[in-house]
Amino acid sequence: MTHSTLGKLLKNDKGRCRYCGLYFKDGDLVEVDHIWPLSLGGMETIANLQALHRHCHDQRHAELQAKGIHDKDHMVEEPCAEKSACTVLKTSKRGDSLA
Repeated sequence: MTHSTLGKLLKNDKGRCRYCGLYFKDGDLVEVDHIWPLSLGGMETIANLQALHRHCHDQRHAELQAKGIHDKDHMVEEPCAEKSACTVLKTSKRGDSLA
């Protein structure tokens, strides 16, 4: 997702979260959500995207899961405390071996 996509969504929705209807403020965590989940055949198009507060996004997906809709595309990874990016572990090409 690009910043320009988020910008278009914010402009289209006049700076409001589509879930709660409140305006986004400086410092708010904003996430892009698929209106119709990809796991159910939703498209990766601007018409199928919406900007939500992070907590609204989490609540929306909790409601979907309660209805039996599991969207694997909603996975949030928190950054490491000391770094701005998370550590990613890679397995070796030959696999893990016991010492």
